Amino acid sequence: MTDPWAEALRSLSSKLSPQNYEMWLRPIRCRDYRDEVLVLEAPNSYVRLWFESNYLAIVLDEIKEQTGISYRVEFLPEPEDGAAAQPEADDVPGTDDVPAVLLGGAAASASACAQGAAPITDISASRSARPRAASGQRAGASAGGLRVVEAPPEPVPPPPLNPRYTFDSFVAGPSNQLALAASQAAASSHPPKYNPVFICGGVGLGKTHLLHSIGHSLHGLRPDARILYLSGERFMNEYILAIRSNRMHEFRRRYREGCDLLLIDDVQFLAGKDGTQDEFFHTFNALHDSQRQIVLTADRKPHEISDIADRLRSRFQWGLLADIEPPELEMRMAILRQKAEAEHIELPDDVVLYIATAIRANVRELEGALIRLSAYASLSRKPITLAFARETLEGSLTRKREHLTTEMVIKTVANYYGLKVSDIKSARRHKAIAGPRAVAMYLARAHTKDSYPDLGRAFGGKHHTTVISAVEKITAKREEDLGLSGEIQAIESVLLRS
Repeated sequence: MTDPWAEALRSLSSKLSPQNYEMWLRPIRCRDYRDEVLVLEAPNSYVRLWFESNYLAIVLDEIKEQTGISYRVEFLPEPEDGAAAQPEADDVPGTDDVPAVLLGGAAASASACAQGAAPITDISASRSARPRAASGQRAGASAGGLRVVEAPPEPVPPPPLNPRYTFDSFVAGPSNQLALAASQAAASSHPPKYNPVFICGGVGLGKTHLLHSIGHSLHGLRPDARILYLSGERFMNEYILAIRSNRMHEFRRRYREGCDLLLIDDVQFLAGKDGTQDEFFHTFNALHDSQRQIVLTADRKPHEISDIADRLRSRFQWGLLADIEPPELEMRMAILRQKAEAEHIELPDDVVLYIATAIRANVRELEGALIRLSAYASLSRKPITLAFARETLEGSLTRKREHLTTEMVIKTVANYYGLKVSDIKSARRHKAIAGPRAVAMYLARAHTKDSYPDLGRAFGGKHHTTVISAVEKITAKREEDLGLSGEIQAIESVLLRS
């Protein structure tokens, strides 16, 4: 009988984002699968709880689809510190690739033992766990004449960063020059020259690219640096999970002591989450006081983020605020040429100009148009010409049209999903209505000049934070859900032909 766990993970590795797969599924080990029971082992209770809450049902559904068997799950108990023998290094899957934030208990100990270091319960505590010379004694000697040799630091696993997002692949121009310079300073200055660095700008302008670039650069300069990269939403989820699992001490040690560089994407997600804001406030203070670099991104300036505590907003402005504006024409053309060269796509100058002129506000849309054009050319075995580009992209280029209104977007979305306009504007939260409503808010924000408060009023008197949340949700989901992305492209085609 084939291993159902291994087969399920093999299938899910292509369906989930690489980061989520590496961080939450790969660390889980299946020790037995007899009698319709999966016996699993997690490196620590933190990973186990997160896996059970977010991925267990997905894995069991995948196994049932492949085998027809409804397995139930039992987790091996987490051993007490020092109570159980540590597994062999090669018995802990993927510990070289799992970020420091996840290595704990058996996994961290095995990784440490493999390097010849003393076992520890959490890799983020490695520096504080090293032997220190007693007060008043010279390092390297003890009262009994025995030498106290400081244990070598364990190698820090590389952070889970996108290898394509580096400073070398970032196209610089007047619209992002300050943000790039601030990011390079954050990666190279120790102690920090600007703390925090706060990068703000619209969707798809390169904020995430810069965060990953900072992490890559610092890891290259200081391989021992402990780098944490995550979204504001994930910080909140981990905080809630730590409270529920009574692991706040580990959570705080991880973020306040086990971190040399903290990279938080979309920090505006903390708006309205008072408990998470309070925790982040103290985390910020701990890192700032110990001169460790903090870099934050948001889709708007600190003073434009509503429902954020004043004390936190003021700290966001302590360092350097760098705004990224939509790229100008020359920069959009440079981005297209660089992407085409990287993907080995032959792109004539007139096609570059056509795409760059049509898409003005979003680098991600530029890349999407290029990928779409290349795919159609490859499938049809035709060369990329201006005529071919126009034929292929005419209905999908997301150029903002001056005559498009929020009402037109709402009506188009309602027609597409077979709903009434009144459904979209209602307060009903049924999935069949709430989903299309979020899509409509996302498209109205993308294709009209209406502000968030204006959009809230247009959608039946919703609060502007409801619109912001919907836009952020669809933006994130669109990158992983190909079905949703296809629906949005179909609606955009209708809008842009109107």
